[in-house]
Amino acid sequence: MTVARQVNLNGTFYQIKDDLIHKTIYPWKAQVRSTGSREFSDFSSAEMEEWHDFRNGIGLESALPNESSRLWWTEGIDFSTARSAVLGPLVTAPTTPVITAPDITNANFEIDISPTSGYGWTIGATAGDDNWTQSTEQEHGDGTKSWKNTACSLDEYLTQSVTIAPKATYTVKVWVYSVDGTDKVKIFLSDGTSSSYGELVGTTGTWAQATNSITTAMGATSLEISIYIGQATAGDNVYVDDATITVTAITEGNVVKIIDFQSGTYAILDGAVFKWDGTDTWDIKLVFPNLLDAIVVTDATDEYLVVSSATDAVYTVDGATWLDFPDAKCMGYLAFYDTKLRALDTDGGTLHSSAANNIDGVWTEFNLTGQFGTVYDLFEGKLLSDGTPTLYFCGTQGLYTLNVTTETAYKQEVAYPPLTYAGHKGLYWNANVWVATGFGILKVAPSVATFVGPDLDDGLPSTYQGSIFDMVTVNNWLVYCVNKTSSSDKSSILKRNSSYGGNLQVYTSAADTAISCLHHSPSSLYTNGRLWFGEGTSVKYMMFPDTTSNVKQVSTYTYVDDSGYGKLPIFRSLAAIPKVALGVAAITKSCDANEYVEVYYGLNGAAPTTLLGTFNDSPRDTIAKFNSGLGTAFYTIQFAIKLIRGATTTNSPELESLMFYWYATPSRISAWTFNVEAIGDEANRIFTEFEAIQDTVTLVPFYPSGDTGKTVYNVKLTSMPSREWWEQQGGKEGYFTCTTEEVFKG
Repeated sequence: MTVARQVNLNGTFYQIKDDLIHKTIYPWKAQVRSTGSREFSDFSSAEMEEWHDFRNGIGLESALPNESSRLWWTEGIDFSTARSAVLGPLVTAPTTPVITAPDITNANFEIDISPTSGYGWTIGATAGDDNWTQSTEQEHGDGTKSWKNTACSLDEYLTQSVTIAPKATYTVKVWVYSVDGTDKVKIFLSDGTSSSYGELVGTTGTWAQATNSITTAMGATSLEISIYIGQATAGDNVYVDDATITVTAITEGNVVKIIDFQSGTYAILDGAVFKWDGTDTWDIKLVFPNLLDAIVVTDATDEYLVVSSATDAVYTVDGATWLDFPDAKCMGYLAFYDTKLRALDTDGGTLHSSAANNIDGVWTEFNLTGQFGTVYDLFEGKLLSDGTPTLYFCGTQGLYTLNVTTETAYKQEVAYPPLTYAGHKGLYWNANVWVATGFGILKVAPSVATFVGPDLDDGLPSTYQGSIFDMVTVNNWLVYCVNKTSSSDKSSILKRNSSYGGNLQVYTSAADTAISCLHHSPSSLYTNGRLWFGEGTSVKYMMFPDTTSNVKQVSTYTYVDDSGYGKLPIFRSLAAIPKVALGVAAITKSCDANEYVEVYYGLNGAAPTTLLGTFNDSPRDTIAKFNSGLGTAFYTIQFAIKLIRGATTTNSPELESLMFYWYATPSRISAWTFNVEAIGDEANRIFTEFEAIQDTVTLVPFYPSGDTGKTVYNVKLTSMPSREWWEQQGGKEGYFTCTTEEVFKG
């Protein structure tokens, strides 16, 4: 005899006719796509995610559809052009001069210095100077000779000139041996503007050191050193030997400004001014303490390079001769506005102004009322309300406009935190005012201010964070530097496109190195343009075209050797659903055995440092497969690329597109279709109970085996006949068909 089958649904046993039909289903009914609805269908084909445009730069970490144009922080890769990732720029680090003392030719007098010998020293032309002669009778130090005056007469001397820097303190010393201590020697120093004599030195029968110091005048380029017979009482022999010259230690300090002047480039450090020599080094043009700003201006008579400190300023019209301002009122931060050179004190308290179109004429000044904190920048711009030219200044307390007619400063209605370096740089560009706010940048437009800096979204990694120190503009790019926060941090240069935004890395320093200033020289001065920057006490540069953003169009563009990990956003579509990674394909250009692209990955939050494959054949190399083609399970995955070039600096691999193949493997759930027996007086009751189960909001327990000691499933009664159908059949005894489904499995 056949035993009837039964099931238990919602705690009640029901007889069924025939067998249950059991099938596997999945929790979504269409497909998981990067656009449109997030649904699932089947395994008939793999999904694909493609990355090809990251001009929006750093920001959000996720690769969800509305964030797909952002990327994590990355070093050494240029994403400036759509469908193009190439190596970053090669940086050149010219030799930075050290401010040292000049050499004294033949300082130990080991070479004959007769008037015709030309070995450094010249014998004076006064009567008796022919008493000077080389001698081996008395020597000081390691040499074998000294220079001897055989019968001392007053004002007999030896002399030579050395090249020096202006406004530096030099000290000259020479050893003196006097047979009779009443015959004495002194050192005379002259820079052509000022001069000084040292004290007389001469001790009977022993060596003593004569010394003299001078602080050279502005514009001085050479120093005359003279060794004089300053006292000749006995007229006996005197010997001199081992002359030395030193310069008081000068700290060049960080670079504060780089500027072009008369077809040359000058670097303004906080202790000196250097000029690029056109090859691979810098020449010292000026020694000047605590410099903080520089400007090139033209008045009615000439073009000037002006450099300033908080208390002083000097200028030059040729880069060689430097002059003081006549009334010492030029100081602080500089801007040229309304035909006058303006200078603002570092506390914002006083504005100094030159005469109209005459910067070395008579200056005037007026005081400003307000609490401005520390002022960092003064610049010309226009009022955002009506376009009227005006002066702006900014610092720790905010952004201000300055009315030179009413002698009043007006604080603008924008706010940022009063951090130590807030307001370190401001500029007017593309009809907007841009102000550094410490860790970010504020873009001020008419009636609206927007924060656009690298501190937004996920921002910079913790060891790359810092204050915005400087900004320059190159065509449609705002280029700015982020200066390190602590000694273990790195500093960086980034760029932002004014049209589509984004923040892209250009260059990153070593740890504990400040990047404090930027300057761009146009292609009219250096082929393809040049971005200069101050890194610590060094001035470096890279090619930075001002004619195109696509550096692959510049055949002479030079690239860095290799990049860091260029991390793409984390792929996290339906992150909690198991998925299988199958492979990665790439469309590339210029790839070969020397120039290639490496792809790395990290699973489920791990750093993307596991090498998946290398693409060294263009345009499409073999797909890099996971687990030899079997696939790798994951929930979230992050990819990174590295670009590597060979020995040729003008070569770079180019990545156009990266494609990721994968499929989803959600937890399997089940559905059961069966025929419920509804016989006799119980038929209507059974049908009514099933209607109630279908209307139940929550899931109900289901034992398809009919044995409550076996597996239970939480199901939804998803289909059964309607009441109308049942009534049309006249409450027909027999059976009806229904389906239960697991709609969720946790």
